[in-house]
Amino acid sequence: MRSITTKYLLIFVLLLVAVPSVVHARPEYAERVGKGCTLCHSDNNGGPLNTVGFAYIRNGYRYPIPERLLEEGESLQTGGERLVNLIFGYLHLIAAALLIGAIFYIHIFVGASQLTSGIPRNERILGMTCLITLIITGIYLTGTRLESVSGFFESTFGILLFIKILLFTLMLLSAIAAITVIHRRMRKEYRESVEGESESGVSAGNLSSFDGSSGKPAYIVFESKIYDVSKSKKWKEGRHFGKHSAGTDLTDALKGAPHGSEVLERVKYIGDLVGEKSSTMSTVRKIFITLAYGNLVIISLIFLCVALWRWGFPLYSLESNDPVAGSTCLDCHRTLNPGIVNDWERSVHSMVGTDCMDCHHATGLPEKLISKAHLKQHRVPISIVVSSKRCAGCHAKEFNEYARSKHANTLAIIWKIDKWLQHGMNNSTERSTGCFTCHGSEVVVREGRPLAGTWPNVGVGRKNPDGSLGSCSSCHTRHRFSVVEARKPEACDQCHLGPDHPQIEIYRESKHGTIYAAEGDSWNWSPDDRKWKAGRDYRAPTCSSCHMSEAVKVPKTHDVTERLSWETQAPLTVRPADFKPFPAKTDWQKERGKMKRVCQQCHADGWTNAHFTNLDEVVQNYNENYYKPVAKVMSDLYRRGLLSDSHYFDEKLEWEFYELWHHEGRRARMGAAMMAPDYAWWHGFYELKNRYVQFMRESELLKSRGSGHRFTDFPGMFKR
Repeated sequence: MRSITTKYLLIFVLLLVAVPSVVHARPEYAERVGKGCTLCHSDNNGGPLNTVGFAYIRNGYRYPIPERLLEEGESLQTGGERLVNLIFGYLHLIAAALLIGAIFYIHIFVGASQLTSGIPRNERILGMTCLITLIITGIYLTGTRLESVSGFFESTFGILLFIKILLFTLMLLSAIAAITVIHRRMRKEYRESVEGESESGVSAGNLSSFDGSSGKPAYIVFESKIYDVSKSKKWKEGRHFGKHSAGTDLTDALKGAPHGSEVLERVKYIGDLVGEKSSTMSTVRKIFITLAYGNLVIISLIFLCVALWRWGFPLYSLESNDPVAGSTCLDCHRTLNPGIVNDWERSVHSMVGTDCMDCHHATGLPEKLISKAHLKQHRVPISIVVSSKRCAGCHAKEFNEYARSKHANTLAIIWKIDKWLQHGMNNSTERSTGCFTCHGSEVVVREGRPLAGTWPNVGVGRKNPDGSLGSCSSCHTRHRFSVVEARKPEACDQCHLGPDHPQIEIYRESKHGTIYAAEGDSWNWSPDDRKWKAGRDYRAPTCSSCHMSEAVKVPKTHDVTERLSWETQAPLTVRPADFKPFPAKTDWQKERGKMKRVCQQCHADGWTNAHFTNLDEVVQNYNENYYKPVAKVMSDLYRRGLLSDSHYFDEKLEWEFYELWHHEGRRARMGAAMMAPDYAWWHGFYELKNRYVQFMRESELLKSRGSGHRFTDFPGMFKR
């Protein structure tokens, strides 16, 4: 039998190795996603895999590739690492083939019920060797595919791998039970039934001698199980009501008795009768057969996981089971909204088959979020508002990073920091068309339609109906959702401009902005390897380069709170972790190190260090010479009752103080941080000085007069 087993196992392994795997990276596929062979290979002839190639495999042979798989150093492999991966992968396949082959052989050619004497020694050794090999190689290979536990839940591949590991763990536990406790019990039963090695010393041949006479034990047998009735009052001297005698098999007799076998629960169970084949299967064998067939089911489920992964079954789109495909949407919207359709058709989403329903489907959403008009007309439930949580289905890492950033929480921040909102100094119309357009509104939906005043809105801190924060289309505008667009400074200029945070004007004045204006059209905004690198693809940084994109030894992020060492939007400059409206969970020294490494891609250490020293001095100058003295005077005026604290902006000095930190103070600090001398001085400290002396003059006049003018006729004042 062992030679037959070896033969079939060998055939199974040869078939496994000989069957060609599915080739995913074909020219047709490259054409569909709009990328050439060099995206993954070192040349157009299918040479060795590059960084993206390894990341593509790790992503389950699917494009686009999550950014986390493309971070610096994660996918790069040396020749030695590739050899180790090959060895571990080969051992993993061989161990799986041998184990699966043995299990299928037992079920197909032998039958689990035929293994009455336990599991043969060689099979036990083979099975445990394969399991140990699978554990060791599996842990290593999983580590090369996923960098953290969260990776199990960020892609179809991760979810299927997690399920596969759970199934394998269940199979491992059952295998350990089978080769230890179950195997020993089966061996014991076999020896007792064949060799007569019963611990009780009772067998079919000597059962009659245990008849209870002359002080002997009184044993009876029921269904091959031995019971001791010596102490039962109803079995005196081995006789039961003068009708039945001990030392006999009473299986048939009990069937005609006025009671059932439950009476045997009151006497002592000795063991099973040996020396004859039991007509019923023992419990331990039933357990063994159950485990054996259970493992067959587990193996089949593991095969299913592998098949779902290899043949591209997208678990993240399982929830999209609406009765129409996205192509049906195009039939109407191509005529009604040609701009929307054109943008989508030119997007990466379109190239990889992400259609309208993947984002707008309303399956599983509360009824109030479903568009009633669309449902009535087209019988398809959709949600007009697409939240950032929907994007998280494919972009989980980006969603989680963004959710903890200042961008996502900026709606809450302005309510805490800005006196206009706190004191109701502007009305809902002014807020919805101004403040909330950038900071985001709280979108309210009724009967599936978002209400005017809360919508349309793509503010970075928008609060969506499902409770998630932010709108991805703030930077990746609909329906192109372009990465290239988000890399350019113009993606930020709708919000980051004006007297209070003129970052786009500051950037354009800086030497970085000058280089971008002169050469930006010739930069490579969409490299094939998706790694947008300084020096290779661009010569000067943009907003994204400094605050989000990857750099040498700095991973990319969608949390713009990172890399900051000062909170320059605050009235008093503080570290990000000390900013009370939104304390960052960051270490400013660690984050400054990241920003320095961004600078050092193009600048020497001395230049970089000197720049941050200058910035620290600017912060110190603003805090000590401008903000703190003015804030001290304001506190004194409120304490004396010379200023009213019932409403803000109803007195001139409140305006002066607000604009000192909110306008000139921000411009001075931000201008220095981004190397725009005109904003650091003429729009910054120069105007700060002017504001400062005017403020001090007005405060002295107020003290001498004892009271000042209050504004009463103020449009929109105190209206919410």
